[in-house]
Amino acid sequence: MPSPESPKLIGIILCERILQDVLRRDAISCINIHNGMTVQSFPAVVPLVFAFAQTTGSHHEFTYQFKIIDRKSQVVAMSPPAKVEPLPNLNMTHKIISAFTGLIFQEEGMYDVVLALDGQDIGVLPFQVMQAHLT
Repeated sequence: MPSPESPKLIGIILCERILQDVLRRDAISCINIHNGMTVQSFPAVVPLVFAFAQTTGSHHEFTYQFKIIDRKSQVVAMSPPAKVEPLPNLNMTHKIISAFTGLIFQEEGMYDVVLALDGQDIGVLPFQVMQAHLT
């Protein structure tokens, strides 16, 4: 169970590209946000997709990891655990990013993008993958 001092999830998104300002590191732009995708056939390969999440601030170091899980509760993809440094001001937010390369969806259906902090799942983004039906 997360401690009361653990960061709380504000939101998760999947997108095609993330831009980070060189001078203002907290300025992030998410390009082509996805809430699902339509593919021609299965298995479907997605060359690159980014997972972005924002959490409340924390004075404590923590680790995070994103997982993509299918309807059978099988892990389709998992980002490596990454460490987050504490923030000097709790009113600031943590912006955490992972990239998935060569992501493969074997079948149509609902998938969950899960964010875990210190090994505990704290939030889920539902993500639908559908097959295009040509007429």
